Amino acid sequence: MFFLVILNFSSARLLTKNDPEYYFEALGDVNLKYPIYYDSEELKILEDFQNYMHFSLDFKFENRIKDDFILTRGWYRNTTINEVLFRDFVLENGELFKFGFKNYYGETFYAQFIVDFRLGDTTYFSYGNYNFFSLPEITYIGLDFPTLSYLSYKKDDYSFLIGRMPLSYGTMKYNLVLSDNSAYYDTFNLSYNFSHNINYDFAMLSMVPMLSQSEYDKQRAIDEDFVSLRNAFYNGLNYNYNEKIFVGISSLNQVAGKLPNPINVFLKSDVGIFGSYIKVIPFYNINLDAQYAINYETLSNAYAFGISKTFDLDFSKFKLGFERYTVSDNFFSNEEPYKNLYYRTIALSNTPGARIFFDYPFGFKYGENAHINSFDLTFAVKNGYLKYVWDNGTNSYGDLNSNELTVLFDTKIGDFKMSWHSLKNGEDIFETFNLAYIIEVDFKLR
Repeated sequence: MFFLVILNFSSARLLTKNDPEYYFEALGDVNLKYPIYYDSEELKILEDFQNYMHFSLDFKFENRIKDDFILTRGWYRNTTINEVLFRDFVLENGELFKFGFKNYYGETFYAQFIVDFRLGDTTYFSYGNYNFFSLPEITYIGLDFPTLSYLSYKKDDYSFLIGRMPLSYGTMKYNLVLSDNSAYYDTFNLSYNFSHNINYDFAMLSMVPMLSQSEYDKQRAIDEDFVSLRNAFYNGLNYNYNEKIFVGISSLNQVAGKLPNPINVFLKSDVGIFGSYIKVIPFYNINLDAQYAINYETLSNAYAFGISKTFDLDFSKFKLGFERYTVSDNFFSNEEPYKNLYYRTIALSNTPGARIFFDYPFGFKYGENAHINSFDLTFAVKNGYLKYVWDNGTNSYGDLNSNELTVLFDTKIGDFKMSWHSLKNGEDIFETFNLAYIIEVDFKLR
């Protein structure tokens, strides 16, 4: 038997930016990790397993205002930074429907496996956007899923996650060591609080080890006996001196072409990033942030600073923020393919046919050789938010200008979303206006 319900909460459940309540929960707190755990006064703590079947369907309209970007087809080819950035349009606007299962036990355990079907990358840029019922062919559906499926356990000072999810560590929007640029990471991660002011984070990130033909030839010329493995290991130690000062150090160690050993995992590998951050809240709840990172193989560095203030009103929260990023050349890239610090995924499109490696920088979203100013404004209430982000500057592909306006609200039987996104990088430009209503239901299984 099953029963129809609308909402399902658990404190071990993760909240992401695709959840209407995310910013109301996140703003005003010092969050050193993304996603965050959902804590609610409405939480029902149950002492037995609860199982749900989940289904959601997107009804949407898209006005493609500017369309001067073409995603080139190819078979097992790598990508440039601008192709990765423009792919965000597919991830944001191309969803069709979701189907899967959710399970939780009280407030300590939560698991979900949800397949999210969206348009193929080449389909979206070649033929436009579609609803599920207007699809001309079933082959228009892409095969890069799921993007958010995981098992979570959280109790006292310990938390544990395994699965596929976005992930970011640090206090800024685009963290320098590990940021949520990729749609997902295949990851195992844990967190432990040694005391009320010392915390340790660990994550293992597994990625596609495959290489393009030109990369394979180059890697084989360097090492004929390389092993087709590629993993990265994040270690972070955070110290909260008091509620006004937060500091931390971290490392991202990539092990590729060989099996890892404990030194590679926890201390240093052939290539990786060392990073540090500080957050100070001196007065009037004004947040001052700074980060520094260095690629310890190429010695290229990156740094960022930011200032923000959140106004906590009776039933809403409002944030203004500014951040500045500078990332040197060769901070992520390397002459040796297996020393590139990019998280590689593979996207399969059938119409037009393509097999594309999307390479996401582990850290800063816009890649290396970048100088970016970022301004953001967020207004959040309990069941939704309005967010505007303006990023402007240069990266390795040329001048960059990005505007994103998103409105997302929970209407109890589904989510209403309105978005405007304009991106110009070099000579490429793409701009869309979207309206969507996402109907979501959970069927309780017995």
